[in-house]
Amino acid sequence: MNKKNQDCVGEERSSMNFFKGLVLVALLFLLFFLLPFGTSAQTFLGKNVTTKVNVTNAAPDVLALYITSPITLNAGSTRAVQCNATIRDWNGHNDIVGANATFYYKDNQSNDPDNNNTHYTNTTCVEANNDGNFTSNYTCTFSMLYFANNGTWYCNVTARDSKYFTSLNASATISALYALNVTDIIDYGNLSVNDYSNNTTAIVTNFGNSIINVSVLGYGTTQGDGVGLVCQYGGNISIQNEKFSSDISAAWGSKTTLGTTNKDIGITLAKQTLDNTLITANTYWQLYVPPNPFGLCTGTVRFTAATP
Repeated sequence: MNKKNQDCVGEERSSMNFFKGLVLVALLFLLFFLLPFGTSAQTFLGKNVTTKVNVTNAAPDVLALYITSPITLNAGSTRAVQCNATIRDWNGHNDIVGANATFYYKDNQSNDPDNNNTHYTNTTCVEANNDGNFTSNYTCTFSMLYFANNGTWYCNVTARDSKYFTSLNASATISALYALNVTDIIDYGNLSVNDYSNNTTAIVTNFGNSIINVSVLGYGTTQGDGVGLVCQYGGNISIQNEKFSSDISAAWGSKTTLGTTNKDIGITLAKQTLDNTLITANTYWQLYVPPNPFGLCTGTVRFTAATP
């Protein structure tokens, strides 16, 4: 190889070595600036960050409701029905301002107006006790009238603190109540033997929460004795001499004879729905006095309410 060729080859080698050097410097530059000293490339692919909040006011929680079921109402009167609630507030039981409750029939809503058939409200439930820390027990009492609907009811209790309120529901059943009240005395007045009394009215009132039919039976001293009235002297008046009807125009012969077992009196009484508006029906009674009792005579007529 001549000298000229040798010079060309040397120049090419020098150029290539220079290029390789530049590439090496560039790689070192990238490694130096893109990767921190003393750490691996995976160190900052992910990092956990702590979150923090201080909750200064918690809402009260109604943890549980307790209500006795089924409920049987008191005939012709009221019954105290209680819905008991366990309430917790993490700010302390003293932070609970109070509780209110509604008790309502299944076809109604908690915010419906009060109605003695379907809806009752207690705005001042009473704290019964507390655990000294976070939990209090409240009693919500409802004075329920006898004609409140039978079936499924719901108790809704709402607990309140100074800022929040929460509610909880529980269900209960009110039983069907078949009950009646009747005029205290059927007084036939003053009669002689062989006399028939005039019609004497006995008023029957539905004292329950269901439609009723009414039946009657009679006795003198004990049920089934066959006596209508027991007299002071001379003998008794047989039960066959006492008759009744639901029709004021019925004559003696068309009236039903009182017996020792229940006989339907022929009236059906609807359930009361309006306050101070009783559901009543009149029954009409007559007595024949055979020979030869004397003095004051007394007996018993038993009225019974039953499902139609």
